[in-house]
Amino acid sequence: MIIFLLSVILAVTLLLALLTYTLYCYEESNQTGKPLGPFLVLAAKTTLRSIASEILILVLHPVGLWPRLWKEPTKGKAMVVLVHGLFHNQSAWVLFRRWMHKRGFGTACLSYASWGTQWDETVGVVREDLKSLLARHPDQDVHLVGHSMGGLLLWAALAQLEDKDCGRVKTLVTMGTPFAGSKLSPFALTSLGRYLQYEGQTVRQVTGLPLPAHVRRLALHSPSDNMVLPNTALHCKAPGWCETQTGPVSHVAMLHSREVFREVVGWIEKE
Repeated sequence: MIIFLLSVILAVTLLLALLTYTLYCYEESNQTGKPLGPFLVLAAKTTLRSIASEILILVLHPVGLWPRLWKEPTKGKAMVVLVHGLFHNQSAWVLFRRWMHKRGFGTACLSYASWGTQWDETVGVVREDLKSLLARHPDQDVHLVGHSMGGLLLWAALAQLEDKDCGRVKTLVTMGTPFAGSKLSPFALTSLGRYLQYEGQTVRQVTGLPLPAHVRRLALHSPSDNMVLPNTALHCKAPGWCETQTGPVSHVAMLHSREVFREVVGWIEKE
């Protein structure tokens, strides 16, 4: 039975990597007008790591179904609030949380349902969880980190908080966030995923929301992101944001990349 399950997981991740990187190479070559070769090279460099990350996500997913293991903040010099992307749960942050703890930060991993929910409802869940954390820990600085859709949810939630609630939020960092949506959105097969329509109404509304001026913002994106297509959708055009391109890494593998972590924690610790 175990061998069968592992075989299914491997087959699913292999198929997902093949399909998404095929679309990535086509879309990026088409968008940029460049030859297909360089994009094939990037895909080849990141595919195996992408598969490994997808397997890790699937294997650990059951562990994330117990919110108490992740949601209650751990102790540290400041609190880092982590919000996952579509179809993931808190367990996606297993390595990031460990690395944050080694740097002396406390962490709290927030979650939301990926199936059968609406955008406003999901933003409300993240907003209320964030508001509760801020109220229960009034003496700690707070840093927000969101992967993929999690970055948009944090943007929307933070924009809805009152000034008295968000004064201690110091930074907002996004990883592989589709600021302009993604052409893969129709394949999400969920109502929530369809809100990420490429250049759609929801992403335009969120990226137009004003954020507190004191919050320093960083958008991290990879040149070989296989889920946000085209990769130009990873760029944030709103004022007040800084952008950094990481090394070649797949969309999901950003969650397990020490290089990406160093960029995140470097921004958080920046004076």
